[in-house]
Amino acid sequence: MAHDPNKSSNKKNHDNVVFYSSKPEGSSVKSSAAVKQSAFSKRRLTKKQVGLNILLSVISVLLILSGCVCIVVYTYFHRINYREISVDGGNDSSESSRFIHDNSDAPAESSEINPYSGALLNDPMVLNIMLFGEDTRKGSDIGNSDTMVLFSIDTRHKKLKMLSFMRDTYVDIPGYGENRINAAYTYGGAALTVSTIQKNYGIKIDRYAVVDFSSFKKIIDVLGGIDVPLTAEEVDYINWQFWINQQEEYKQAEGDYKEYVRNELKYTWYNLSDDEKPIHKDKLTFTSRSEDDEPTAVVHLNGTQTLWHARNRGEDGICSGDDFTRTKRQRNVIGIIIDDLKGSDVPTLLSVIYEIGPLITTNIKTSEITSLAGDMPSYLKYPIVSEAAPRVNGIGSVFSFSDEYRPVYIDGVFSSVILINDWNDFRQQIAEFLYEEQVVHHDTAESTVSGE
Repeated sequence: MAHDPNKSSNKKNHDNVVFYSSKPEGSSVKSSAAVKQSAFSKRRLTKKQVGLNILLSVISVLLILSGCVCIVVYTYFHRINYREISVDGGNDSSESSRFIHDNSDAPAESSEINPYSGALLNDPMVLNIMLFGEDTRKGSDIGNSDTMVLFSIDTRHKKLKMLSFMRDTYVDIPGYGENRINAAYTYGGAALTVSTIQKNYGIKIDRYAVVDFSSFKKIIDVLGGIDVPLTAEEVDYINWQFWINQQEEYKQAEGDYKEYVRNELKYTWYNLSDDEKPIHKDKLTFTSRSEDDEPTAVVHLNGTQTLWHARNRGEDGICSGDDFTRTKRQRNVIGIIIDDLKGSDVPTLLSVIYEIGPLITTNIKTSEITSLAGDMPSYLKYPIVSEAAPRVNGIGSVFSFSDEYRPVYIDGVFSSVILINDWNDFRQQIAEFLYEEQVVHHDTAESTVSGE
């Protein structure tokens, strides 16, 4: 290609314009150093922008992860059935929460509990949750409740406490008069029962939770079943329940005839071989921890079997027992579930919450459940203590049964109930179990109330 001198001249002139052309006097002329400094500044600004972008990216990721955690918490905990209740004397969960937290390093503030003050007994370091087992098998919206256990998280003494209220205790039900305490649940569900407990026992109930029989079985099955120490009679009872509830003659019978059929079928059951029963008793090894303890064998129970065990109050010809032994079995089952959860990791606990959430009805809010879940590893380390109200060994001194000398009639029919001999002394015992040394002594409390 021929060389074009004009192009060469134009390029030269162009180069001169950029670097060498003259400017009027007083104008600014950029030096080569100034241009380099400008380019360096641009590069330095670019690094700052990159650093800022990285920081913003990290923050965004953290926010996204936090959002995911919130979604998980919302999804898991919102599966629980929340139901507010209105309780006599206030005390519903719409009031400001005073949820406790485990703080082992913080000194516990003194808090006196006076059973004679007339106020509901409570300690800011103790959370009282009422647990109800509901029987709705007959299809009614509100069933019966033979399980009424106060579950207390005591961060002052680092204990988990369970107190069973005996279902036949004769109490004053607000708006209904005197009756067995379990009648309160039939009349008005958890709300009326909480009101009744607060009125008669003087304990402040902070929250409640209800599980019906069907849900209880599912919860145990979600946990994979539980290992329960059983006596030979308790094994017989579970096997008996399994067998009798499969008999068509018994399932179709009604009323008093159903009880008659049940007793007649026992003669058939007695002749069954061990291989025809779900738990083979002859293959179990029964041992006792001491001479006073009845020998037991650890048996893995599914949901249905655990429910039968928890509801066992004895049956003629099968197993000895009463309501006191039944409430003890119920507390033992709850304790075993808690012990099983102690070894669970966070994913397992979340999985359990996700599965059992829809099976529970409560007025514990999502924010409160989150708070409890955060402190759960600490709570699960607490020892468990439990008893019944009234205690079985309190017969004669604390309580008595209705009889011909102290008859009780409900709906015109003589009824066997538990009569508390002295409610003030009884409340004092309950307060000492729940709040221990915080409770003012009987004589001191009376002096304080009287103003002496």
